[in-house]
Amino acid sequence: MILSIILGMLPEILFFTLYIITTKDLKNRRILLFILISIVYISCISIIQYVSTYYISFLFLYYIVVKIIYRKKTDIIDVFVTSIACIYLGAMSCLCFIFVKDDFSNYYILLIINRMLLFLPFIFWKKFNFLYINYRKLWNREEKTKKPIKSITLRNISLVGINIFIFVCNIVCIYIMKIVR
Repeated sequence: MILSIILGMLPEILFFTLYIITTKDLKNRRILLFILISIVYISCISIIQYVSTYYISFLFLYYIVVKIIYRKKTDIIDVFVTSIACIYLGAMSCLCFIFVKDDFSNYYILLIINRMLLFLPFIFWKKFNFLYINYRKLWNREEKTKKPIKSITLRNISLVGINIFIFVCNIVCIYIMKIVR
């Protein structure tokens, strides 16, 4: 359990905390954010394992935590921004799990590679806030200004993307359960 927390949960909690801090350019209450995300993440993983409802519940509980701490700086688009982090985390985990298959002898090596790949996007951490601001501008409806994409189109793309993510996660979880058994 301790190894699972140190090598599994702690890096992922740190990833989600750093992701929201750099994306939204948050300057204060970072330790409180880390603690609350830790509680939400560990409770979600402990209660709901290997099902797509974990991802849904984590996304919304994560949003509620950010909403409680940063009331005025939180928008509904934070759910979609967080889902991008979940998609990246899921993709890196699946990529490393493909190489494990039935032979778990290289599991710890792939786990370390996975954790290094997890923090790879932070090479471009200065771009996160820039992309968030642009996404937020395109999300809001303003008929007066000319935009390259309509806000309703962006909203639909975001909703379809998150639904595809949940569907794929459910399939991957079923596949993992078949292999592990």
